[in-house]
Amino acid sequence: MLVCAVLLTLAQIRVEAPAYSKAWQGAPACFEVGQDVRSAAVFDEATSEQVPCKVQQHRDKRYVFWNRADDGTQTHGYNIVPNPEAPLSSPVFVGGGDMMDYGRGSIVADMGFGLWAQVAPIDWDEDGDWDVIYSTPDAPQNGTYLYIQTRSGVFQQTQRLGDGLWFPAIADMNGDNRIDLFAGKVWYDDIKANGLSKQMESPVKQPKEKLRGFMIVQVDWDGDGVLDLVSATEDWEEYGWDRGFDETGNWTRGPLHGFLYMHRNTGTNQAPVYAEAVRLEADDTPIDVYGRPCPCIADFDGDGDLDLICGEFRDEFTYFENVGTRSIPRFAAPRPVMTSSGVLRIDLCMMSPVACDWNLDGMPDLFIGPEDGRVSVCTNRGMSRGAPHFSEERFLKELDPPIKSGALVTPWMNPETKDIYCGNTAGYLEWFRFAKDGYREGRNLGSNNIPFRIMAGYNGSVQGPAEEKWGYTVPVLGDVTGDGRDDLVFNSIIGRIEYMDLDAARGFISPPRPVIVTWPEAPPYPAWNWWKPGPTDLAVHWRSRPQILDWDKDGANDLVMLDHEGYLAFYRAAGGGSFEPGQRVFKGEDGQPLRLNEKEGGGSGRANIHLVDWDADGDLDLIRNTENTGWFENTGDARFVWKGNFPGRKLAGHNTAPQAIDWNGDGQLDLIVGAEDGHIYCYHRAAVEEADKVAAKAL
Repeated sequence: MLVCAVLLTLAQIRVEAPAYSKAWQGAPACFEVGQDVRSAAVFDEATSEQVPCKVQQHRDKRYVFWNRADDGTQTHGYNIVPNPEAPLSSPVFVGGGDMMDYGRGSIVADMGFGLWAQVAPIDWDEDGDWDVIYSTPDAPQNGTYLYIQTRSGVFQQTQRLGDGLWFPAIADMNGDNRIDLFAGKVWYDDIKANGLSKQMESPVKQPKEKLRGFMIVQVDWDGDGVLDLVSATEDWEEYGWDRGFDETGNWTRGPLHGFLYMHRNTGTNQAPVYAEAVRLEADDTPIDVYGRPCPCIADFDGDGDLDLICGEFRDEFTYFENVGTRSIPRFAAPRPVMTSSGVLRIDLCMMSPVACDWNLDGMPDLFIGPEDGRVSVCTNRGMSRGAPHFSEERFLKELDPPIKSGALVTPWMNPETKDIYCGNTAGYLEWFRFAKDGYREGRNLGSNNIPFRIMAGYNGSVQGPAEEKWGYTVPVLGDVTGDGRDDLVFNSIIGRIEYMDLDAARGFISPPRPVIVTWPEAPPYPAWNWWKPGPTDLAVHWRSRPQILDWDKDGANDLVMLDHEGYLAFYRAAGGGSFEPGQRVFKGEDGQPLRLNEKEGGGSGRANIHLVDWDADGDLDLIRNTENTGWFENTGDARFVWKGNFPGRKLAGHNTAPQAIDWNGDGQLDLIVGAEDGHIYCYHRAAVEEADKVAAKAL
């Protein structure tokens, strides 16, 4: 009680939580606070007892979330103490739209907040080490955020500078010795003073309109003391998009292209004038890498002139040695960037690398934002065989972040243990073990100390060979074989349903096996597949969730999911761990078979379902992903009527992954939703039924 009394003497915010229409157990509440509030303590005003809370940034707003100690039937007062010296650990689940937490303090996990990490290193606080400007241009956390390095390699998010950007790059565009930020078609003046409020048009244009990427870096190209610009473009025109394979799996269209241009400044740093763009060449040939070239320009080999390293859309780097001079650069033929063990490859793809001396040893390193939102560094180890060699990728860490599993996370929680099994774009299966009141750090499942990973390879994705590093795993738990133990069943980028034996106590899995369907003839498959399934394989829409349950209540587990044409289908258990061919027994409101996705090719699939008795009337309703989540009511005889979206912010640019589960044991289903940014968002049933009652107001 003494601790409570001391805390309540500090500056506090008195708030009133509104009255719900009925009693709830642990009803959620939240209150918007200022960007300077990094942690909080919340006290029940009637009892002075402290209730656990969490503080989270949600796009451009910052909130305190807590579970109410009262039953919610009356308005109730709470006191919020900002930034206490010793805050309690964050609760795992509040359910006001908050991100799932670890439930304990001092967690150090991979740094990352969103999808498509766009990063720029900067010593923002001028303390001699690097901080990070981190931008995510996608839903739901779209924004440009500042991370301060609090100890070696460990960072904390401190403020949001503005909306998300593509390819941010530090610059000084007007020679005033203040920090500007380039972002393709625009730049921002003096970001330390203005954030991203003072936007200026770029002085150079992209060479044509239909480009997926346009990036600019500022550099003194020829050593004359005047800052020039180098631009790069990612051109997909020849590549197209999807369904470009012939019947043998060969890609019939062209590759991605990545071109570079130099824009010489013929004016001054204070009044720049840029000459006509000149295409950059290497070995007298125009430079062309596999998309997303992201030029890194620095003296990588330590000979006094500027070399060039380019990223690409996939996972490798290309080194162009300057065999000219500092004032007249000339690049040699391209070479792969190497490590001591071979070619340097990052873990994922869609990289946004930047050159900087990260470890302050005088040699430029590679600072990288990959697709899944993490941030990594490959340090320059010096010259070997006439070229710079780099370390393998090392990921930066963040103190006490919410749970995050890659990007487009597809979580499935075991309702008994609360362990979470997550799939993601990278193709891993990540396990978060629940122990006592919180989660352990995530671990990629595998066997023999080798993480399991699905990757598309050259021709496993309908969207072409550019997607070779993606996996899009979508797992669920269910007893396929009838041995009384849950298996880990999953779909992926391939669109073939497989399963693994799962040792849930130790987190071990067996090699995957295809689900067996007793087809009477050649099995069906999506019309755009170049590959044909095996005689007992189940080939369906990609990136969509299967579900194992006893639909027909005969005592054996069946399989329900989208079929090869996007209809929701029932695969009846056939004994011995096999299933009968799918039947379209699920009907829409019009009585026709329920089709959850009529799109083809790359637009197919992406339907993450959960059959569950949402309205507690004794039959199974259908929860599915939308921009957040929505549901169909089962009105009898497997006829499903769309009831609309649940309340909640937009979480999807591609798709979400919902699960209905009674998190707090009050007998009512709540929601967890895997989102675009790799976080898992929590919705207490009260926040679904009475969403307008979650936000408290200041007194």
